[in-house]
Amino acid sequence: MSEFEYLAEWKVRRIPAPTSEPRESYDQRLKAWALSSIGMEGTAQDIYVYLANTGMATAEDLSKHTGIPVDNVLDAVDALYTAGLIDKMGKAYFTRDTLSKSIVKRLIPRITESLKEVAKAESSSRSEAEHYHKMKGRAFSDIREAVSAYREISRMGATPMLRAVGSHGYSEEYVEVEGLIIDHGRNPPNLVVLTYSGEKMIVGGEHARGVDIRAQTVVVRGEQNE
Repeated sequence: MSEFEYLAEWKVRRIPAPTSEPRESYDQRLKAWALSSIGMEGTAQDIYVYLANTGMATAEDLSKHTGIPVDNVLDAVDALYTAGLIDKMGKAYFTRDTLSKSIVKRLIPRITESLKEVAKAESSSRSEAEHYHKMKGRAFSDIREAVSAYREISRMGATPMLRAVGSHGYSEEYVEVEGLIIDHGRNPPNLVVLTYSGEKMIVGGEHARGVDIRAQTVVVRGEQNE
């Protein structure tokens, strides 16, 4: 694979959080830890901290502050901007929110959307025959029993998975879905599934209303293929 459109490069590291002592440097160390955890190092980290403290600066201002050429500054600024950590007004850059808010409001949705697009494209490339496969687990025709199985598997600390066969809740077309169970509801009884194509779907019983899929059969299993 030699040709691609470069959009962004996301990097997430699992780094132990800094200790709370000494207290006088904790905020600074915590911000540096958070930035390092999402791949912002060196110049990018220096620029973010500077903007968070000063409010607003141009690329030329940042070049003077860091002592590096404007082109290098722009590379770091682009990385921060793409991640949603800073914003731009005219030629000036600034931080719109706190670091934690920026991560939750802009960075996480951007990463999630990118991954969903990859999963969706890969899923759609397979034929229906290739996609179909047997799934070990417990089969239910009653969604209430499937919900109980999900809760039991969750209590055991396993990852609950689902495969449902039924009709689309709005078009009545035959559908099959498979994915990770991420939640459940009571009225009507349902299971919320994150499918392998990146879609979140609500699976209810055969006669349920207001759900994405009215399932005739639901297979539920834990990560150990019980």
